[in-house]
This record gives sequence, C-alpha cells and structure tokens, in this order.
Amino acid sequence: MRKIKLIAIDLDGTALDEKSHLTERTRRALEQAAQRGIYLVVASGRAYSSLPEDVMGVKGLTYAITSNGAAAYDAKSGERSFSCLMEEEKVETLLGFLEEEPETAVEVFWDGEPYAGRRFLEEPEKYGAPARAVPYLRQTRTPVEDIFSFIRRHKRELDAVDIICEGPLDKAEWVEKLDEIGGLYVTSSTPYRLEISSERSGKGAALREAAARLHVLPEEIIAFGNAENDVDMLCFAGFGVAVANSPEHVKQQADHVAPANTEEGVAQVLEELLGL
Repeated sequence: MRKIKLIAIDLDGTALDEKSHLTERTRRALEQAAQRGIYLVVASGRAYSSLPEDVMGVKGLTYAITSNGAAAYDAKSGERSFSCLMEEEKVETLLGFLEEEPETAVEVFWDGEPYAGRRFLEEPEKYGAPARAVPYLRQTRTPVEDIFSFIRRHKRELDAVDIICEGPLDKAEWVEKLDEIGGLYVTSSTPYRLEISSERSGKGAALREAAARLHVLPEEIIAFGNAENDVDMLCFAGFGVAVANSPEHVKQQADHVAPANTEEGVAQVLEELLGL
C-alpha cells in the first residue's frame, strides 16, 4: 500500500460537485484520513475569503493554499503562513498594458480578498464570463469603481491579478503580452480567465513549501486536480491524480485518472488507497 502523509486537493471541478459543494462522502474520506495523521491541504485558485465554508470546516485541515500558490493560510488560525507577492515593477508594466485596453475586465486578489470592477460585476457575461459563474462572482467579489487605480494603490501588496478574456483569440493575445513582460506565473483554471501572479508562485511551489514545513517528502503526497493551474502540483506530488473531467493535457501529466468530480472521484481514490 502506498504510504501517504499529505493529501492536496484542488476544489472547483475536482473535490467539489457541480454545485460547488463538498459532498458528505468526500468530507468523510478526508476527515478519516486526517484521523490517521495524514495532513490535508486545500490548493485553490480562489482568494482566501472565497473558500467554501464546507471545505474550511473539514476537521483536520492543515493549510489552505490560495491564489494559485501566491498565499497560504493556517487553516486553524486563519493567519497567513507564507506568501509571494507580485513584484511592483511587473505590476506597473502589466497595468500599462491593461490601461491600453480599458474595456478589459480585471479581478485583483489583495490581502486574501477578491476585488473586481463594478461595471464587470454588473454584466459579467458581456465581458466573457459564463452565466453559471455570475452568482459566484457577485457573491464573492467586492466591487471597485476604478480597478486600475486600485491596482496602482496596492501595487506592492498584490497576491494576483486575473484577466477576463472574451474568447480564445483574446486569451491568446493576452498570453503574448504577458510573455513580453516575463517573470510572471501565468495560468488558467477556466477558458475565460488568465490568472497572473509572482513567478515564484504556483500550486506546486506552495505545496513544496507546505511539505517542507511539515517534513513530508514528495513521494508521500497525493494531489488531486483538474485544470492547467493544477499541473505543477500534480507533477510535484509522488502520486498526481487528475479527475476524468480534466482536459487531456492535464490527464497526461497525472499518474492516475480518477472518476469525474460529479462521481466523487476524490473520495473513490482515497477510499481505495487508504482502505477507508
């Protein structure tokens, strides 16, 4: 039987169901693992304040990695344990590109909170967000009148900046611009979003830091994910698991493909591996 000391789980599209809830079966599997002394780590692209309550209520949760590894929190105290903020120079350059495209919708993660332009939150679909995401965006984002001014005001303190893309062409064009800046970690968890943070971030880098603090070796880690922003974490873990609803290139980077999130794939794998 594989020796597991740490379980790292992505949330949306992986551990959460189609309604973004943690099922009772998945909760039970995680808590039973924690009772055996296994560390539990959440690894999400979300800001800390928008992590679901049912996830943060899991007994035995150790760390919450947020903003794609830009910040990690002690799950018990809620205090930030470690982080890597965006460099001021990179933020200034990025802001210059954004101000050339004033209609581009932007989200900003600052101090564990997500902020977005008021105009975007009034009509998210107009800017490329799918209808299913609208309730979540309005519930979790704090509206800001001038998001570019907000970025400039907090340019030394940003966890991450997200660009909402109107389509594949728009996304490809932004990737080219970000490549020009260089020295950034650029990833994506959904087709309509580009997620930008320090080049020192990434779920894999944050998981490496968490594992070092907990004295856990990579081969003692199992990680679950479903998207591009999970790949570095799946590769770092000794046993990387992609759920069946993942894109093909994510599955190819994993050691194992589990049933889809709608079939409680995380719970199924943990029950089998740990004999729960």
